[in-house]
Amino acid sequence: MNIVYRPLKQKRKEIRLLDLEAADKLDDPLRATLRHVELKDAHFSALSYVWGDPVHDRANIVIKYERSAREYLASKLPGKSRTTYLHSIGSSLAIALRHLRQKYGRITLWTDALCINQDPSDVRKEKNWQVPLMKSIYSQAKEVHAWLGPRHDEDAGSVRSINTAFSVADKIWSLTEDLLGSPDRLTEESWLEACFYLTNAYRSANQTQRIWTEFSIALRHIAMSNRSLRSEMVSLKILSQNPYFSRMWILQETGRARTLIFHFGAKHTSHRPILLALSLANSLRDLEINPQGGPISSRFDHRFVGCLHARTMCMQKRSLVDVLGGAYFNDPPLHQATDPRDIIYARLGLAEISDAIKVEYGLSIAEVYTDASRFLLSKGSLDLLVNFRPYNFRKGVKDEGFPSWAYDWSRKGSNKFNKYTASGSMSQSVTVVPYQHSTYKHALVLSGIKIGNIRVTQERFSAAVLASGFKEGNVVKGSPFAISGGYFTWKKQMVMESIADTYMQLDISISGIDIEALFELRSLPLALFWCWWLRWIASLMALIKYAELHDRGVGPTSVNVAELIFREGPGALGSTDNFRHLGTKAGIVALADYQRWRSLLGHEYNGDGTDVSTINNFAESLFRSAWGMRPAVLYGGRLGYVPEDARTNDDVVIFYGVKAPLVIRKVASDAYRIIGPAHICGAMQGGLMHAKLPRSEYKVI
Repeated sequence: MNIVYRPLKQKRKEIRLLDLEAADKLDDPLRATLRHVELKDAHFSALSYVWGDPVHDRANIVIKYERSAREYLASKLPGKSRTTYLHSIGSSLAIALRHLRQKYGRITLWTDALCINQDPSDVRKEKNWQVPLMKSIYSQAKEVHAWLGPRHDEDAGSVRSINTAFSVADKIWSLTEDLLGSPDRLTEESWLEACFYLTNAYRSANQTQRIWTEFSIALRHIAMSNRSLRSEMVSLKILSQNPYFSRMWILQETGRARTLIFHFGAKHTSHRPILLALSLANSLRDLEINPQGGPISSRFDHRFVGCLHARTMCMQKRSLVDVLGGAYFNDPPLHQATDPRDIIYARLGLAEISDAIKVEYGLSIAEVYTDASRFLLSKGSLDLLVNFRPYNFRKGVKDEGFPSWAYDWSRKGSNKFNKYTASGSMSQSVTVVPYQHSTYKHALVLSGIKIGNIRVTQERFSAAVLASGFKEGNVVKGSPFAISGGYFTWKKQMVMESIADTYMQLDISISGIDIEALFELRSLPLALFWCWWLRWIASLMALIKYAELHDRGVGPTSVNVAELIFREGPGALGSTDNFRHLGTKAGIVALADYQRWRSLLGHEYNGDGTDVSTINNFAESLFRSAWGMRPAVLYGGRLGYVPEDARTNDDVVIFYGVKAPLVIRKVASDAYRIIGPAHICGAMQGGLMHAKLPRSEYKVI
């Protein structure tokens, strides 16, 4: 019979604690006592772990549930001061408890699975006020035990590797003594700085920070010079992939811990050696570690860095705006939560003060995300409006009424528009107002200038990519190299015919032999890329001609799309000015000539794979520049990239304080919806804010 929880007293900030009984043997039955205590009087350690499979992966623990003195005296059965339960728990928790319990004497623990009533039918909604207390619980705990496993079904090879990784971490920690004297004497701030410099391979001329630059270089050199250590470092890749580091709640649990101890079976050590070793491995991930193991970059997981960021945010007492604002563009796989609402709620504990957002598990996912977005926008955090999410490769919020201004934390976001300054120095003007005609009863009122309406659009990026023979994965990931595969005869013929047709459309002659040569580059799908690229520039050519024909004031010499096609260009391309001539009609024709296109890269391709990475980078940048967009021309002749869902007559507005123009669509007599950010030629660096365009207010729902 599982535990029947008695209510905690919210006003007294009561929590439950688990007194875990001692045992001689690891496989002895688990026995414990559960009791209530006021948090201010509690003395305990806390457990941080991965729940595992909550349905099929179960174990049992015998729990004696103590009653308070008041309950005992008021009871009709005064002879019974406690009730005994055989409670079912996850095997991951059971294994952790077996390893943590003492041989002699009890150990007092707090663990969410047992100390919070997890029953979704709990009418008192204990979880709503216990979850916010977790910040104080993990801060107050004498120690936080971070349990990495092993899982009950973990294979022997993984167990050996992680045991080796713990030993490697201790060896690397010893090496730091030669460089820093006693690393244990470092302040937490200094240690975190060392890890960040190490994991990101920073270099700094700043006198203070140069210490960590030199430390990083020296530690990498020593580690790579130690043949024995170098051969064992591949084990850190397995450690980095541990499911523990993928869990959203560990950010708060490791960030708030005064003393953090990592455990794997019988092995345990402080967080410093483990996270320093992972930081070192991350900085060496592209190097050849040993002839057998090769580089550790393959599937090396950098999610452990979340622990470093979490401890930094807690130590620096960051505001809730900083904590949530820094999460705009995180890829959801970075940290996972079983309940999508916890993507927000798990972050609250990282902020010094988080009262502005209340934990309420009775709200829908959409309501939680909307509330968090409304809070950020009311504080002036407008960057989330230019967050770019063109493809719903995850489920996302399935709610037609979800506000277009709200951020969906369950979907991947890109900050590719965050680098612009379209609104110049204009101060932001935003308010959140009641609006009864929308599902969530709120609207965003923004001030801005309308720079035009969409007059004509061309083919969507996704349609052009799929029509060129790529797979859907290439669309979603925005890379011609993300998904690859062999060429079937029919596909090769289709691609060759498409390339020939587009060359004819562009009035460029090319032989079948030259087209066939594109398939000789086996190291990258260049033929498919070239098929897409020709379709894309044909669309741009058509728009340039349209603008010149219908907007006489533009003139053939003023239409230039270089800032569009090279907007994601790598540094190797040089400055935009050097490539500006390629954005004209004549320049685009040059970019359709493969031989001239390759010459832009400053080398000759010999057909043997030489300098393929340069071609690869160039092709990738062109692909990424167009990702999620479609070419368009506005009334007045301005060209740009607009979101794929944009339509003719949609408005394009630069809102004050927003970094990129937004395409909006009128959906009611007094309200608009945001379609997405756009790149409009001449507008991205504030160039249109000085034009004599009227200021207007827009109500966005």
